[in-house]
Amino acid sequence: MTASRPACLRVTDVPPGTVVPFDVDGDEFVVWRAASGALCAMARQCPHLDWDLAEASVVGNELVCPGHGWAFDTAGHAFKRNLFGRVDAKDEVQTVPVVESDCEIWLEP
Repeated sequence: MTASRPACLRVTDVPPGTVVPFDVDGDEFVVWRAASGALCAMARQCPHLDWDLAEASVVGNELVCPGHGWAFDTAGHAFKRNLFGRVDAKDEVQTVPVVESDCEIWLEP
């Protein structure tokens, strides 16, 4: 029996600045593309109070949670900026390998 890949996204589904919810075998993720064009996938729930990151915004090269403003870069670093511009490291989140080929995007959880 050959293992099958989960459903995929089209590259056109994830232009820069877009967040797309994506399920793989019952696990929930978000796929997002930074302004730089970098593609990232991570768990759909924010590690800080479980906010749904499908409602997050891409600001430049960061995914920003609407709950309490935690931001994530494409390497999985989580941080929060205060009103004075100070950046406080918060956590590390596991990103999911993403394969982009031809017109398709696949997650490799």
